[in-house]
Amino acid sequence: MKEHFDLHEVYGAMLSKDTQSQANSNKACNTSIIQYKKELGNDLLQGIDQFCAQHGIDRQLFCLLAFRILLFRHNNTESIGVWDAAKHQFINIIDASEEDNGETTVAQMLESTKAVRPDNNSDQAISAKPAIVFGYTAQALGEGAELFNYKGFKVAFQIAESSSELQLMIQHAATKYANLAAPLAEHFMQVVSAILQHHDKQIGEFPIISNAEQDLLQSFNDTLAPFPEGESMISRFGQRAQDSPDHIAAYKEDETITYGELNKRANQLAHYLLSTGIERGDNIGILTTRSFDMLVAMLATLKSGSAYVPVPPEYPAERHQYMLKQSGVKKLLTNVDQKLTRNTTIEAIDIRNVDCSSYSDKNPDVAIDVRQLAYTIYTSGSTGVPKGVMIEHQSAVNLINWVNTEYNVGADDRLLFITSMGFDLSVYDIFGTLSAGASLVIAEKDDVLDTARLADLMQRFGITIWDTVPSTMDYLTNGLTASKEKYLQDKLRVVLLSGDWIPVALPEKIKTFFPAARVISLGGATEGTVWSNSYEVTEPTNTWRSIPYGRPIANNTFYILNEQLQPVPCGVVGELFIGGIGVAKGYANDPVKTAASFLPDPFTDQWGGRMYRTGDLGRLMPNGIMEFIGRKDNQVKIRGFRVELGEIENVIRQGQTVSHAVVIPSEDRQNLTAFVVPAKYYDRDTIVARMKRRLPEYMIPGKWVELDAMPLTDNGKINVKALKGISGKEQLKDDFVAPAGETETALAEVWQQILGVKQVGVNDNFFELGGQSLLAVELITEMEKKLGRGLPINILYKCPTIAQLSSFLQTEVVEKKWKSLTAIKPNGTKTPIYLIHGDGIYLSSFQNLADFVDADQPVYSLLPIGINGNEEQYETIVDIARHYVSEIMEHNSTDTYALGGYSFGGYVAIEMKKQLEAAGKKVKLLALFDTNAENVLYTKSWVQTLPHRIKRQVPKFFFIVKSAIKEPQKMLRYQYSGLAKRVNKLCYRLGIKKEPELKGINRNINKIGEKNLKALREYQLAPFDKVYLFKAKSRLYFVDDMKFLGWSQYAQQGVHVYDVPGDHSSIFERPNVSELAKSLQHALDNC
Repeated sequence: MKEHFDLHEVYGAMLSKDTQSQANSNKACNTSIIQYKKELGNDLLQGIDQFCAQHGIDRQLFCLLAFRILLFRHNNTESIGVWDAAKHQFINIIDASEEDNGETTVAQMLESTKAVRPDNNSDQAISAKPAIVFGYTAQALGEGAELFNYKGFKVAFQIAESSSELQLMIQHAATKYANLAAPLAEHFMQVVSAILQHHDKQIGEFPIISNAEQDLLQSFNDTLAPFPEGESMISRFGQRAQDSPDHIAAYKEDETITYGELNKRANQLAHYLLSTGIERGDNIGILTTRSFDMLVAMLATLKSGSAYVPVPPEYPAERHQYMLKQSGVKKLLTNVDQKLTRNTTIEAIDIRNVDCSSYSDKNPDVAIDVRQLAYTIYTSGSTGVPKGVMIEHQSAVNLINWVNTEYNVGADDRLLFITSMGFDLSVYDIFGTLSAGASLVIAEKDDVLDTARLADLMQRFGITIWDTVPSTMDYLTNGLTASKEKYLQDKLRVVLLSGDWIPVALPEKIKTFFPAARVISLGGATEGTVWSNSYEVTEPTNTWRSIPYGRPIANNTFYILNEQLQPVPCGVVGELFIGGIGVAKGYANDPVKTAASFLPDPFTDQWGGRMYRTGDLGRLMPNGIMEFIGRKDNQVKIRGFRVELGEIENVIRQGQTVSHAVVIPSEDRQNLTAFVVPAKYYDRDTIVARMKRRLPEYMIPGKWVELDAMPLTDNGKINVKALKGISGKEQLKDDFVAPAGETETALAEVWQQILGVKQVGVNDNFFELGGQSLLAVELITEMEKKLGRGLPINILYKCPTIAQLSSFLQTEVVEKKWKSLTAIKPNGTKTPIYLIHGDGIYLSSFQNLADFVDADQPVYSLLPIGINGNEEQYETIVDIARHYVSEIMEHNSTDTYALGGYSFGGYVAIEMKKQLEAAGKKVKLLALFDTNAENVLYTKSWVQTLPHRIKRQVPKFFFIVKSAIKEPQKMLRYQYSGLAKRVNKLCYRLGIKKEPELKGINRNINKIGEKNLKALREYQLAPFDKVYLFKAKSRLYFVDDMKFLGWSQYAQQGVHVYDVPGDHSSIFERPNVSELAKSLQHALDNC
């Protein structure tokens, strides 16, 4: 089974958003290539031609439109390379459609698609190599024809056109995605049909799944099965009590209660309740200890025709009050001290003190309707207020019947009752066990917390059925592993695990101590009556990504849908919806939340025709097995990227290195923290190395905290909220080494101050603690003050820990003179490139770039004088360039150089090129990163530039209008931000507002920026030979020359343009920077 759950090898998952990091693993694709061809029939072709004529487009643009919609429906966030077959080159890269959503219409998507194709006169080639390729050729593909000579793709699509036909061809590597092409081709055809038939609909509403997938979904949800439809939750218990009155119903330490005794007590209490005015359909609260009284109270409540509301005594009094009031209970049955119930106005009946001996011990003559409410269990709500989930008798009866039938539960079985009665697992534990004529063994909370006592209970009572959250069983097996005494219990035959992630190593650990056990993964929701799906683990799972969710249980259904409630294709992530008989009645006295979570079932009207929105994410695999991905609300944005925390946790859990892992984001959403419980073979470096192979950098936690055990809720689930309160003292506890000596102590104090952490060990890495380039400059400045000596700006890249810094300070002679040159990636045999900063963009952005260039490509950066506040920045671009040239020539005395400048740094790079060439050196590459030549003009006085400013107002106006239509939110934010800056600046000048005082590194940056602006005003650009321009694709501000940014009048031998993803401020950010790096490397290698 293992191969079915390596998600990166499943065709549907290949195009989904959470496999984008896999692109890098397919770079060297030396395997054979699969080609799949599909003819678009005459009917479709006629429809396409009519659509094209109606909208004034050609077939190529129509097919590109269909392809974009296809990728959107596959949750794709990859860029798409558009291939020009005639020119044999990429003519554009389409950015991932972050702004697109399921509500986008065909018309809106068509307009944005028109914008991606360059003018016919454009001769610009794109050097980047995207993972996904779309090509179009105006000639039929011959037999065996190859889809452009390009092997670096994940998957490639090409449409070949002749006058009478269109042919779709898909290529992909044979080894990885053998089943990819056919279903994708079917999806493409479905999209084409949907555009033609439903072009007025939102794209999220398009039906795109293939006929084969439709058949699979129908089979997947073909769960109709007989069950005792006329029975209530207690019908089978009454029959067992009549047939076997002397059989033990429950054990509690040394006490027992038989079926006959339990039935008698429950009947008498039920008659008593009826005598107090309780009526059928009323709610009765149960606030009891884990005892026989609890069983009596629950059974009596149901026998009276009422529904029970469990109120666990361990809950705080305020929660008790809310649950009792909100559910509208009429009576409260209890056996606890009065202090827990005295604050409620509801009548509390202490069943210890009620004499029921005079009441009948026969079953009350109360008819129970199967659609009648059986119980209301409260679960935590996202708003902090618990929600009461109302479950009918028929829903619980179906669940109980399925479990007892599926696992052959009978009178010889004994179930260890561990969970709280306020947790929905208790529903099966109590009523499922009693319905089967089996026995309950009631454990105390202290038993659960002591693995030795728990193991003894298992052995002493011959437990045959276990039902808990995974962490409880994991806790037990870990305790048995650590124990020196050999343990083996061969009576346990069924282990039911649900409610949380199952560690992939747990099934094998269970088999070690309980060799006869069947391990069952169960899932669902309280709103779906305990469990709605199951999967039996029948083979080793240590190397699996996760334990599958499985298939729906009898008379339940699962739907995996998008936001528009359309089924998603196999392998594509969607939200899980539960349908069928198990769907709850709703939330108690909360019609608003009920309407939001319980929706009409669009696929069937059976069992009331309702479905429950779980908020969980999952996908259906091609073998008909469902996989759970994580919570929808567990998606967070880290540095602007959508991240599914469950995916990261899955990768950490793989293998036998950790038993539990939880990842949470920092408050500023810039970093992630991983909390782990180490296992036998734990090695953090190995885990991180594995993550780097499978996940993008922003999904790798920068902070790791090792724990002996995860904090748990009362129900045994991992308490994520409690993790957020764990202090940094527990971080890397085994590796923590406290500072020693004057130097280490002084350095640690500065680190704590700048990084805002409570504790820093000498082996803690600056960058793993959340450090970045601006903090590095500030940290170095403060360290220099503390130590009274200078430090090179790149010292933290060489020595990122206090231990390494301390050693450096003891052995190296540090020059006091400021050094601008910083080695970001010093190793490699290729010509180094020296990068010059823009305003406020220093080391970290160039570090991103260095991560994606060739391994053999050295990268250096030059930082401005004055960033540390100890020196003054030069006043002119000529002087800045002279300083930088002197440093790079001192560092590298060869005759050939490569320079690159970002924004303002572009002008400095031009001047550096001029000075180097005057010194007899050669500059093989001058790279400008979105530097606009026009800025030199607009920094001049208004008198000089007024005519030009007036002339540009009309095209500027139309640019703003067009941008506002295309990207209204971005444009509004940009215009508002610019206006706010100008208004504030005016207010400062007029004295209306006091300008905020900048301190530290921010003051230094601002000062440098002011000097740079002055330097630019005085600089005169002169013609030079050629330039390589890396131009941002997205632009929110107007420039006169969108094609060359004004450089064609200066670069006499031409401007080589590379359009790169992102806008001016984000081209160096991930993931955009990867494409920028590829383009830059191409230019470096070919100039």
